[in-house]
Amino acid sequence: MHPDELEVNTLSNNLLISFMKTSRDHWSIKDLDSRYVFMNEPALKFMRCPKGYDVIGKLESEVKLPSSMEYWPEFIALDRKTIESRKIVTNIDVHYYGENNIDTPVAHLCQRTPLYDGENNCLGIVCHGMPIDSPALLYYMNKLNRTTAQFDVPSEIFTPKEMEIIFWARQKLAAKDIARRLNLSYRTIENRLRIIYQKIGVHSLNELIDYCYAAGLDNYIPSNFIRKGVQLLA
Repeated sequence: MHPDELEVNTLSNNLLISFMKTSRDHWSIKDLDSRYVFMNEPALKFMRCPKGYDVIGKLESEVKLPSSMEYWPEFIALDRKTIESRKIVTNIDVHYYGENNIDTPVAHLCQRTPLYDGENNCLGIVCHGMPIDSPALLYYMNKLNRTTAQFDVPSEIFTPKEMEIIFWARQKLAAKDIARRLNLSYRTIENRLRIIYQKIGVHSLNELIDYCYAAGLDNYIPSNFIRKGVQLLA
C-alpha cells in the first residue's frame, strides 16, 4: 500500500477505531480525497443517514447525507485546509441534523485533525463532532446568512485579537460598543482599526467588509464568542 493511501482494512484492528465505535460523540475518518473510510453509529444517526445506506468508500461529493449533499464543496475545502496546513481546523455548520428532524436547524461543531502513519505521512483526516446549543450563535449565523462558520483564524495578515475586532466591526458595531464587548478601551479599538485598515489598504468599514468577503473571512466567528454561549454535549 502506498504511504498516502488509507483503506478500511488498515483500520480494522486499530485502537482508535475501537474508541470511536464506543463513543457517543460523532466520529468519522476520510482519506486524502475526502472519501469516507469510517463513520460511527452516533454520527450516522445524527447526519440522518438513510437506513441501510453505506457511506464507506464514497466521496464527500457523492455521499447521500443531507448536509453533505448541500454543503459538500465547503466540507471538502475544510478537508483540504486540514491536510495542507497539517493543523486542526474547527468549524460549525447548521442543518436539520438529528433523526427525523426536517424543520429545526441544529448547530454542529466539527474538529478536523490530520491523521498520520508511523513515518509522519498524512493519510487523511479524523473528524470529531458534537451538537451545540447556542441561540446567540444561530442568531449571528442567520444574520450573516451563513450555514457554516470557522473558528481558526483564517488569515496570516491579522492577529487573533484583530480578527475579533474585525468580526464585531462587520456587525457594524461602533468602536465604543466593540471596546465594551472586548473589555478594551475605546482608544485601543480605534488604534487597532486604523492598523487593520493600513494592513490591507482600505479606508472605510464598507471597504473592510468587502475585503473580508473577497478574502474568505466572512464566515469567521471568534472561538471565545462560542465558548461563552455554548454547552458542549458529551
